[in-house]
Amino acid sequence: MMNARICLTLFFSVVSTWADNTTVDFEKEVFPLFQERCIECHQAPHEKNGRLIKPKAGLRMDGLAHLMFGSDDGPVLVPNYPSKSPLYNRVNLPSGDDDLMPPKGDPLTFGQKDLIRRWIGQGADFGSWQGATDGIEDLIREDSLAPEKVPEFVTFYLNLGKGVMPVNQKVLEKAREQSGLHIRTIGQDSPLLEARSVTQFKKVTDEKVAALLPLADNLVHLDLRNTALTSAGCETISKLTRLVYLNLRGCPIEDSGVQQLTTLQNLQSLNLGQTRVTSQGLVGLVKLPALDRLNLWESKAVAPELVRLIKVRPDLEIIK
Repeated sequence: MMNARICLTLFFSVVSTWADNTTVDFEKEVFPLFQERCIECHQAPHEKNGRLIKPKAGLRMDGLAHLMFGSDDGPVLVPNYPSKSPLYNRVNLPSGDDDLMPPKGDPLTFGQKDLIRRWIGQGADFGSWQGATDGIEDLIREDSLAPEKVPEFVTFYLNLGKGVMPVNQKVLEKAREQSGLHIRTIGQDSPLLEARSVTQFKKVTDEKVAALLPLADNLVHLDLRNTALTSAGCETISKLTRLVYLNLRGCPIEDSGVQQLTTLQNLQSLNLGQTRVTSQGLVGLVKLPALDRLNLWESKAVAPELVRLIKVRPDLEIIK
């Protein structure tokens, strides 16, 4: 995964939409909008009235790999950065601009554009959605600036899943029942799993999270934001050593809890926003070799002490 640049981003309360606790669900909110307004012109080549219709500008929006690959002009989506994403910029052009998207019908409403902005700003999380996978072997850029076939993170998860056996269905159902979490594969035919709390967050306790242990070899995404997980429950998480993404935002955890997470050598993204974690609890975490994004928004970690941590990991993106 690419290294992120150093970033201490200040989020002020007046920017309420960025501080919104509501996570955008791609499959339920964003993809239906794409289906309604975009995919008619940006889908796989197909015949219509005897003519072969190709996706406009070479951009397909019907599959994750295709959308991340972008158009003939290059990538259209930069996770975490709406202002750098042509997909977002094109829907915000003035009325009458030839490049305004979508070109047909009314412009997107403010709410629709803001939904796209928030989704990209939250990391452009697709959940388990993969969409169309036909033709991804042809996603090769001819220019020297973008030589990769498919987006790096897509290849990453394909490689991460190699040799991993799928979880037995009965084991999976038992984990779902006992944990109360929504557990699913991260993509079609992938043995890798993600688990997240979607309702009744405060009923997800340390004991319920312990039900995930039988899935340790397969679990790569874990989202426990706003649950009742405490520092004691972090002992369970420390055993989920294949984790790549971990969200503990709003959990009642403290330094003693996060200090146990130094076993997560594959962890790339960690969200400790709105927790009681201080800079002291982060000393071991910032040394994790794969960690490239740490969210500390509204945590107890203070900027002066963070400066010292940044010197240890100058390539680590810290959001504060």
